[in-house]
Amino acid sequence: MKLSQNDFISLRTITPNRFAAFLTREGWHRLDNVYSKFIAFEGKSLALKENVEIIIPDSNEYVDYYARLIDAINLLSQHFCKIPGEIIKNIIQWDRDIHLIRIMSPANNELLSLNFATGIIAKYRDFFAYAACTESKPQRFYSKLSKSGKEFADNCCFGHTFSGSFGLTIECPLPPGTQRPLPGVSPLRLPFQRAVTERIATGYSDLRDAIATEDPSKIIDNHLKGFSGNMCEILTDVYEMLNGCDIENSISWATELEPPDQLKYASAHVTEISYEILRVASVELQKLDEPEEDKTIVGRIIELKSKAPPLEDQEAAGVSRSIVVKWAIDQTNALNIHIDLPIQLYRNACDAHKNGRNLSIQGKPEKRGKFWYLLDHHNFEII
Repeated sequence: MKLSQNDFISLRTITPNRFAAFLTREGWHRLDNVYSKFIAFEGKSLALKENVEIIIPDSNEYVDYYARLIDAINLLSQHFCKIPGEIIKNIIQWDRDIHLIRIMSPANNELLSLNFATGIIAKYRDFFAYAACTESKPQRFYSKLSKSGKEFADNCCFGHTFSGSFGLTIECPLPPGTQRPLPGVSPLRLPFQRAVTERIATGYSDLRDAIATEDPSKIIDNHLKGFSGNMCEILTDVYEMLNGCDIENSISWATELEPPDQLKYASAHVTEISYEILRVASVELQKLDEPEEDKTIVGRIIELKSKAPPLEDQEAAGVSRSIVVKWAIDQTNALNIHIDLPIQLYRNACDAHKNGRNLSIQGKPEKRGKFWYLLDHHNFEII
């Protein structure tokens, strides 16, 4: 049976050790010291009703390695009564969930620039980091990445590309020792890596439902199990970076650990419609509780910005002066709040910054675009 183009691409990732590990898991017996410079296994073929030997070179540096590997996979295809693509998937993906991202070609068929490509990968890195952050401590949004989120993203791998319009993969390895549960029995506790992938899959499913009903509340109401505000915002950022190119997101699950039936085929297609839904969900999820009430902002001034020297006696027309205060919402979260100030209060803020003193001010925090601002502020005080 012929292999597809994507099968040939995946085939390049199969090392002799990975192939040998697959046969060992399937109960084949390794024949040691039988063939020099080869790996040999023997197994009872279900299809051929006899013992069969599989032999491949012990290094993928040999010129005939991949030809021998294809022969072996075709033989296993007969043995397991599966197409070669399924055999290849079982070899390379038994211990990792793979996220597939396909960026559809622009109408004019232009290629993506390197700046776009690296920017998109950086955005998806943040997407996975915030997914882990949300799984560790579910909440509506996060002002900064947690340590667990950063560590999870660091352990993800950039996988091989696949045929199609700018297809790329991100691999999330499961921890060593993950075992397939008994048929019909759910695992007592999911590995954290799988729990993060299931959260992403849930978010994809919520997005599809939201598109069908043209209502973002499905995403907003299910943020404890699916997307947080940060995850929604990152997907809208990617769509904007690509100038409206559609993005297909899907998941290929590790064969060692079956996903829930309702998530097995979870995917999401980010288009103009889904972009608007994600944008609304992002704004709603990143609103602070009780936004109509004033908040007391206490923190240190980390940035000062003025379009004119603050030493002038009179307020110049059209001159904006602002500061940024790092406001600790709780022990783990802090927001950078932008505050526009009149000249005298701006001077006081300059002195406070110079002397290392904190600021206390009341007002209504509101997110506009990428930044938080304090509106209707009053009770400015240096403490």
